[in-house]
Amino acid sequence: MPVEAIVINLERDAARMVHMRGELERCGINYSRFSAIDGAQLPANYARYFPDSAQSVLSRGEVGCYASHLAVCGMIARGEVASPTLVLEDDVALTDALPDILNNLIETLPAGWDLVRLSNNAKHACIEESDLGEGRHLVRYSNVPSSAGAILWSKSGAEKFLAARVRTLPVDQDLRLVWAWDLDTYGVLPAPVLRDRCGASRIDAMAPKGWREEARHLRFIRGARRRDVLHRHAHGVRAFGARRWFAAEAFNLLKRLGGGAPPLIR
Repeated sequence: MPVEAIVINLERDAARMVHMRGELERCGINYSRFSAIDGAQLPANYARYFPDSAQSVLSRGEVGCYASHLAVCGMIARGEVASPTLVLEDDVALTDALPDILNNLIETLPAGWDLVRLSNNAKHACIEESDLGEGRHLVRYSNVPSSAGAILWSKSGAEKFLAARVRTLPVDQDLRLVWAWDLDTYGVLPAPVLRDRCGASRIDAMAPKGWREEARHLRFIRGARRRDVLHRHAHGVRAFGARRWFAAEAFNLLKRLGGGAPPLIR
């Protein structure tokens, strides 16, 4: 059964939906549009996920973006759309190889997988799980990259990510903390979906001027990563085995010291 897509798109972003319609029709992928949630008018059933704005560094745009992803995960978890489902933000470009890659993934992914990142080229070492052909690989990340532009979700992954927990980080940052949600996460390299193709972010446009440079916002996100460093290592050893995990971390250290491109570890 072919994978279908859901595009998250704000009502006022009609031009972006025109762009996505062209991308999806060119690739022959069936899709539906999800009307993105405005963070300034958060529905009550999603407000419980987010603390009072005075206690959070999330902008209104980030809250709306996160709530939209949760809403789509709810549709997948309830079986309202077929699983697996390709969830797309409205500022990506699709490569011509994407339909074949999706078909290969369905045949290749192991039982129990939760999600596959499709718009992320890694900055850190990755562990190769399978050769997908045409120079692409199914990988696990030693350090999950940011961006939620294109994700293939399973029903189990969507259910896990809907856990009743307060959200204080942007959705792409929370999805990096795979141990927090017990998400069995994979990626495809090179990425078959290209991110940030439609100019300035609408998330930025909904926030106060200069908010991305605010020290508190950056400190909070970086602090969350530092606080979870032990969880990250424990997860890495469990998921990859000690030998492969410490090999990946050694390559990551060399890269920080000025090394080259991140390797694929087999």
